[in-house]
Amino acid sequence: MSETGHYALPMPIPHRAGGPLRALLLTVAPALLLLSAPAPGAADTADAADAPAVDPQPTYAEYFAGLLAAEPEGTAVVVDGAIGGAVPPEEMERGLHEAFEPLGVPYHVVVTPYLGVGSDAGMGEIMPAVHDRLGADGVYAVLPATGGLTELRVYGADLSVDGAWDAVHDAELHDVPAHEAARVLVAGLTGAEPPAEFAERDDGDGFLAGFRADIDPTRYNGPENLGFLVGTVGGALLVGAGWIAWRRARRGRLLVPAVVVLAALSATGALVTATYTHTVNAPVGGHEVADPEELVRLEPPYVVSTGRVEHIAAALAEDPLYVDPIMPLTREGLEDVPALLTGAPVPVFAAAVPLHHEDEAGGDPEVLAAALASVAEEDGVYLVVGPGVDTPHVGAAARGLEVDSYALWFPMTFNEEPTPAAALETAVADLSELEFPPGDGYRPLFADDEANLPGPRAERYWSGGFFGGLFLAGPLAAAAVVAAYHLAVFLLALSRNRVPGVALNDRALRRLAVREADRVRALVEKEPDRIPGEFMPQAEAALMVMDRDPRGLDLLGAAVLSRRVLAAVQDPDTDTVPCTVDPLHPFAAEQVKSRRLGGRVPLCAECARLDDSARAGRVLRLRTGGTAHSYRAKPEDPWIRHSFGAHLPRRLVDQLFEENRVH
Repeated sequence: MSETGHYALPMPIPHRAGGPLRALLLTVAPALLLLSAPAPGAADTADAADAPAVDPQPTYAEYFAGLLAAEPEGTAVVVDGAIGGAVPPEEMERGLHEAFEPLGVPYHVVVTPYLGVGSDAGMGEIMPAVHDRLGADGVYAVLPATGGLTELRVYGADLSVDGAWDAVHDAELHDVPAHEAARVLVAGLTGAEPPAEFAERDDGDGFLAGFRADIDPTRYNGPENLGFLVGTVGGALLVGAGWIAWRRARRGRLLVPAVVVLAALSATGALVTATYTHTVNAPVGGHEVADPEELVRLEPPYVVSTGRVEHIAAALAEDPLYVDPIMPLTREGLEDVPALLTGAPVPVFAAAVPLHHEDEAGGDPEVLAAALASVAEEDGVYLVVGPGVDTPHVGAAARGLEVDSYALWFPMTFNEEPTPAAALETAVADLSELEFPPGDGYRPLFADDEANLPGPRAERYWSGGFFGGLFLAGPLAAAAVVAAYHLAVFLLALSRNRVPGVALNDRALRRLAVREADRVRALVEKEPDRIPGEFMPQAEAALMVMDRDPRGLDLLGAAVLSRRVLAAVQDPDTDTVPCTVDPLHPFAAEQVKSRRLGGRVPLCAECARLDDSARAGRVLRLRTGGTAHSYRAKPEDPWIRHSFGAHLPRRLVDQLFEENRVH
């Protein structure tokens, strides 16, 4: 116990070697800077009963100013022993000195997991106050254990703070230890290029790099992603090949379908073989190697760095309650806790500390309690209380006592008292209901976990991704491609007013007929000599029909007749017989016998390849008066009987001139 009966020890965790004088300085320097602390020697003259049982909480600036004041002048580095990660605090401290010494100016650096976004340091408020207390020029910085920079100030030196922030930001120092991040920070301060390994990366191949990482067999989801990708491609190839083969087979062509299917099967087989071989034979690495910090959790002392743990254990060897100087929760009622702990049925030791997910215990009080129990020399129950989500979080562990780990864990987990003092009081009451025979049988629940490693690659490749891609995603992708193809064909045909199976109304027909007739009218008025003599009457008939406000079949007839005239202008010897299925198709290329269309009929090349039922489904339909019907519904109409002028054109022209036709 301290001179005033304090249980809080305002000193850093002893993470580095030092002589008696240094230890004394580390112990008393923070207290000397506390605004509310008594004057030196006050404990000798004041009544001990008037002194507080728990030290008042210093501000972060007061606390860290005291720690930095105890360091060698101009080269002050304080590394919190509670840092997590694989780098020991003493090694990190050496690395920080090596990073900052080339600046040639004094430096004051704090590394701690407890000052981040939302804290005073995150708001840029700690180091100005520290500078006011120390009064020394130089660089003042707060760094997290990993990840870059929390706060930075420069006094009395020509260094670029903005350059340092930019360098740290551009280097993307995720999971980079503080002493390595400091090298980038220092380069930014001086305007130098950052170390080569932290130079700003070119994101030109960012997508490809990310894609390769996603299918890396050593990653958690690598085999699944690769299997799913291959399955999807294979499924799409097979379904697409089947669709092509089906279309070709309907036309009686079996060789091409067989070749297409065999090619798809071969390509899929080769792709699967190559990727599966790569998956199972790639060297072990990545997520398949257990995280060293995760393995540490399975055996005593359960933490990577024991600096804070050993410090707290040493304090608890003297007093049953330890209160960390920067424990952020209220200290109200903690003065009554030592007596409560002393009166417990078994020896109980308690520590009220800050917690953070980046500290050595991962912010879990149960892990810190187990670490304390593993390094302490006294048998008993060790309690740790610290910040939780809404209420303080309590963890417990035992040393030299037999107790069921679940029975000890359960009441601590559901301890929802609002203050550390109340939480510890409830925890001690819960302990009185348990039996603690002597022994060494305690093992924390989390130590029974196994390292979180992915399963066998082959199993994940097949069941985790391949079959889902092959039977679901691949066919869906192929269906989407086929649908897109048909949609494109539909839209193209729609743009040309020629959608198979869709009836054309008068509005669409009129646009088509007007466009074609206007081209004929321009020839008749400006270049009549270009129109072959036998086609001039047909050109005049088409224009005459358009002047009569035609509808339905007359609009179609004027359009087809105009197209025939225009084709003859381009090539007088061309065959301009319309396709029987759809006279707006390209002109007929051959005569084909069709039972449904009535004998041998002229057809365009595409319709000639179809079977008879498919042709019948593609016959052009016209919509007039709200109903749709085949354009051949009236076979005796002159347009149909004379095949839009391709058969006996003079007779068609005569009939058009004789009649005032409206359909």
